[in-house]
Amino acid sequence: MYVTAPGRRSRTGTPAGETAPLGLARAVHQVFGPGGPFGNDDHIYYPDLMRSYGTTCPPGAFEGRRNSFTDMVTAVLPRLRPHADGFDLAVLAATTPDSQPGFPMCHLSTLVPDAGLAFAVLDQGLVTAFTALQVLANRARRDGAGRLLLIAADQTALLHDLPVPYRLRVERDVVVVLAFDPAADGGRLYPPRSVPTASRTPEVALAEALADEKPQVLVTGTGLAGRMPAVPAGTLVLPAPHGQPVTGVWQEVATRLPRWQVDGARVLIADHDSDQERLAICRLDVPAAGRR
Repeated sequence: MYVTAPGRRSRTGTPAGETAPLGLARAVHQVFGPGGPFGNDDHIYYPDLMRSYGTTCPPGAFEGRRNSFTDMVTAVLPRLRPHADGFDLAVLAATTPDSQPGFPMCHLSTLVPDAGLAFAVLDQGLVTAFTALQVLANRARRDGAGRLLLIAADQTALLHDLPVPYRLRVERDVVVVLAFDPAADGGRLYPPRSVPTASRTPEVALAEALADEKPQVLVTGTGLAGRMPAVPAGTLVLPAPHGQPVTGVWQEVATRLPRWQVDGARVLIADHDSDQERLAICRLDVPAAGRR
């Protein structure tokens, strides 16, 4: 789990001085239909894989269709140009296993002419994309990486018969990509903060963040459903759609960003993971069109 930098803290764990934000160049999302069929090799590979973990594939698992992470990344790339023509670091964030053997970030590196380092952040629950953002911010701060991609993905194909917690169940195949560039003026996304909630409730932690940040818009993820504090008057609350544990809040950002870029907005993005007892918070400042 990511941590904030040392120094004097506010109540929510923020360093007293502002951390350098990432320049948001582009935000796109895509919701997918049924997808393509499973391949013949999948009927062999996945049952063998599941047996090695002491479980089995559900009956009829390969009769449906799937959108793998590779499929989704490949489909969304054309909409990112010119920001998909080169990157210094790209990070995939997901909570579900992929529905296709292989690694989509290797495929991404072959599709992009000027590709840098690419890898994934998994098994972080509802705050996975926030952790991936912290990785990107650290690389930008320490190594001067400028062209960054956050790829958040949810996919529905479930190839094991183990129970999945309700908050992590995926109901639609979605990918969201945020492209960052130091020269971009589409918004300033500040690195996430990770606030422990073992000794206080998420409601209290979020209320403190709202008091500190004073956002005009609050975007909340699945982990905050039913855990909301009283919100200051005038703050617009946008709950992410259920069934998108990783992409939900970022889809809201991608959808609303064009309007925010006209009017301006101070946005707080938040989600809570009960297993880790962590509230993840991220601020996005979007200047109005006439103030850039």
